[in-house]
Amino acid sequence: MSELRRRGPYARTRERRATIAEATLALVVEHGHRSVTTLGVATRAGISEAGLLYHFPSKETLLVAALALFDEQEMSLLAPGESVAAAPALAVDGVRRTNIVHLYASLLGEAGNPEHPAHDYFKERWRLSRAQLARDISLLQEAREVGPAVDPDQAAALIIAAWDGLQNHWLVDPSFDIGAQLEAVIDAVLLRSPGGRRDSARSVTP
Repeated sequence: MSELRRRGPYARTRERRATIAEATLALVVEHGHRSVTTLGVATRAGISEAGLLYHFPSKETLLVAALALFDEQEMSLLAPGESVAAAPALAVDGVRRTNIVHLYASLLGEAGNPEHPAHDYFKERWRLSRAQLARDISLLQEAREVGPAVDPDQAAALIIAAWDGLQNHWLVDPSFDIGAQLEAVIDAVLLRSPGGRRDSARSVTP
């Protein structure tokens, strides 16, 4: 019984934090991150501003939670082994959600400060992304779709770096096809010809 009592408040806290993150993400998508306020999120989540600040003490922590939720939703759609093939379509989907791209770029710009809540978030995000890509590249090697000369960890790091760079480029000049450019990078990093690609199992919403 005592264990249930201990777990009860924790479960309620987790549920409340999830509700707040969902409300923040919805406001970012609708109006952009610059328009987000703690009062606005509290109203959207159906709680008091004081209650919100108990869980998220600043607007910055709210925005990080919103971006983390977006990432979680996106990654949950990918089956094991799918991240490499899906990356170009994900890049196209991403830039179509303009407000999310601006949020990502803004937080990334602040993440160099170890005191900013985005610092640890991006470190963990990149660690998990590299691990997933490296694992899926290894699966492609087992299927003989990628040669053994490719180092999965190094290739994953290069693909993620290129993806971030292309996205920042797109924010300044959206005149190029980010999906095609990322696909070309992936082919080069994996030492394969364009004809060696598999089509992504993830469709792009027009």
